Amino acid sequence: MGELAQSGISHNEYRNWVFEDGELDEAEFFDMSPAGYWGYPQPEDNYLNESYDMSTACPACGRGYVQTKPYLIKGRPRFGRNDILAINWTYEFLVAERLRKLLLDAGLDGADFWELTDIKTKTPVPGYYQLLVRNELPPMSPSTRFRKVRLSGDVEPCQCGRLGKALERESEFGPVALIKYRRSSLKAAKDFNKTKEWLSEGFDSTQRKIVSAGVRKLFLANEIKSVRFEPVIIEN
Repeated sequence: MGELAQSGISHNEYRNWVFEDGELDEAEFFDMSPAGYWGYPQPEDNYLNESYDMSTACPACGRGYVQTKPYLIKGRPRFGRNDILAINWTYEFLVAERLRKLLLDAGLDGADFWELTDIKTKTPVPGYYQLLVRNELPPMSPSTRFRKVRLSGDVEPCQCGRLGKALERESEFGPVALIKYRRSSLKAAKDFNKTKEWLSEGFDSTQRKIVSAGVRKLFLANEIKSVRFEPVIIEN
């Protein structure tokens, strides 16, 4: 890294946890995050007002909005061989018909499938859907560690807690914090859930997706890729 700095090359460093298969197989819930992206919600300069109810948003940072209408997109998604990708800016998951059918046949709950709408024709885009996670969990365990972050430029963390807050993953002693929940907080958890907390993701913030072991098993059995699973720590 020092050599890059000396050469005048700016860079960002990202680190991820790595777990053994046995460790993952023992977990009950997972933080499911994107490992691939496609497209942007439309119109690019006004997609929030087009698809979200902004009356619930924080007047200072604008976060806390609730989606009330399907995304408008430009053309047919290009997923290649993927069955699931996230859309840029909002980090929401988009799924192809094959995965939608697998999830419905398995009876996994906590999410709906919204049709995507072509911005030009205002008609549904066949074969692709947003995986809209409905169930919101209670706050994480108090032992979950967070840190304040600047997202870009001079943007400061907001007092509402929805912007500029991230999981703390490192300290001088090494990796420290994953998402943690008290078991009592997961009594009403479904297969698909979202965190009450808004956490930093790239240059924005979003509610993270917490899924059951059943979701991971289905993904593995059907070779569904382009997502990452990190185990959630459950405290009794």
